[in-house]
Amino acid sequence: MRKYYKNAVKKIVKKELEPYFLLFLLIGCILFIFSNIGLYPLIDIDETRYVNMSKYMYLTKEYITPMLNFEPFLEKPPLYFWLNSLSFKLLAEQSLFASRFATALVSTFGVFFTYFFAKKITNDGLYGFLCANVLLASAWFLVFSHVAILDLNFMVFSMCAIYCAVIPLFEKKENPKKVYWYLGYIFCALSILAKGFIGLAIPCMVVFFTYLVFGKTKELFKPIYIIPGIILFLLIALPWHILIYKAHGQAWVNMYILKHHFARLLNSQGLGRKQPFLFYVPILILGLTPWCFNFVIVLIRDTKRTIKKIKASASIKEFFTFDSVDKKIMTFAYIYFFSTFLFFSSASTKLPPYILTVFPSLSLIVGNLWYRLIENKENKKEIKISSYINSILFLVISFLGLIFAFVYKSILPSNIEFYINDATGFAIPALVYVFIVSLYSFILIKKEKFVSVFIMHLALMLGAVYVTCDFGIPYYTSFAQDELEEYAQFINQQKNSLIVTYGFSTKYSILNPKKKIKYIVATNKDDQIELMKFIKKNRKKNVFVLTRTKNNDLENRKIFKKVKEGKVYRIYVDNLR
Repeated sequence: MRKYYKNAVKKIVKKELEPYFLLFLLIGCILFIFSNIGLYPLIDIDETRYVNMSKYMYLTKEYITPMLNFEPFLEKPPLYFWLNSLSFKLLAEQSLFASRFATALVSTFGVFFTYFFAKKITNDGLYGFLCANVLLASAWFLVFSHVAILDLNFMVFSMCAIYCAVIPLFEKKENPKKVYWYLGYIFCALSILAKGFIGLAIPCMVVFFTYLVFGKTKELFKPIYIIPGIILFLLIALPWHILIYKAHGQAWVNMYILKHHFARLLNSQGLGRKQPFLFYVPILILGLTPWCFNFVIVLIRDTKRTIKKIKASASIKEFFTFDSVDKKIMTFAYIYFFSTFLFFSSASTKLPPYILTVFPSLSLIVGNLWYRLIENKENKKEIKISSYINSILFLVISFLGLIFAFVYKSILPSNIEFYINDATGFAIPALVYVFIVSLYSFILIKKEKFVSVFIMHLALMLGAVYVTCDFGIPYYTSFAQDELEEYAQFINQQKNSLIVTYGFSTKYSILNPKKKIKYIVATNKDDQIELMKFIKKNRKKNVFVLTRTKNNDLENRKIFKKVKEGKVYRIYVDNLR
């Protein structure tokens, strides 16, 4: 009887706490994401490219074919550009904040959907709250919630598709099951429009393996779910694919389907992005900061438990028996993690943003570790050891960083010292902050005040976000991107001007949605000939050439006059007029 009343009180307290959970998450998203997305310049290459493409779409109202530098860009689907164009429309501006607003909004939606899913499958808002905070305060999630590129949209919509398809495994009533299945198909369609056919492959793979392990594969093909679901999916995903094919035909098939789907997966030699199988391991360790040691220790523990269970099981059926909601959650989370991690690790093309897709599963695993501690006093040993390692590591790193900040001038050559001088102004306070938070966390661990330790993890990452956005990224862009933007603006203000970039290793660090830019890679003499032909062809215009300061191909040629020179880039203008 006493236990009954205790549980009843617990439920009432938790129900009353739910509005506070939601309010805390909202404040967290504002502090971690929205409050600083307009504080730093566009980061070169991808962000600059995609934001300028969005501006072009918004200005021209061309919503079917994304355009890059006034040419069709057939590599990617349009959802990211649609959302950005909508942001420009709603906010009535094309500012840095507006350029990242859609990404921040989708990130926030992902945090709240994580809360909803974890709460739904456990009927406990505390679990949802912990999982949502683990996701929000993971370094890799924070990086891509602040950078306007496609990968965050793909992560969130594929995650939502998977979660909606998995909820029926925990739901007993038929009508809610139908709703979640239909929502799953809708999110899957959005996932395709966010990243391409991989937006279908990842959710289908995770959901199929989950239902297979749970012995529920027949439910995947129930007509009541699959027929309306496919209709909804096609209504959302198919129209753009039909329209873009009508507009560009085989050229779109070759670029979008053959090159940027199958070639990326099977053979990336032509794309230059082939990486070793374990490429994502260090990214995962760093990206899961400050929760990485929580995950490592629970992974080791659960691996040992699984081996023991296999040895003790008399049959396969006995091994795949799930007698608690907790076991079902962790089994699904590991299926989600390993299937996506192995998929991207096996693919020929590997880029750091791709692994973002596994982070929802990691938030469920790490969130479960903390939830069982707070709820039932379990996992104390795992939390204690992993938190000690985390605190000690940050104490050592911050301490060594502070020492380096005071002695680097005596040990580094002057050409490298130049790049560090301006960074010490914000690096030293940041390192002091990390040291203090880590030391306080260490003390809290010793006192076994684990809720406070969790809060210190959040505080550590919040400080990291503000230092990075307010100082770190602006410092980084001051050595390249700031000059490009400044020089491009200067050239645009000149009458009858054209921009040529010469000798850039990568294209599209600068773009102008109102003026085409000529890109010349400058790898051989033929590129110099191409530059001269372009200048002679446009004699009636002012042709400004942007190049790196270390590139001296144009320095001693009388045809060119130097206009500006900075840390990294120069501007020349031709004298042929």
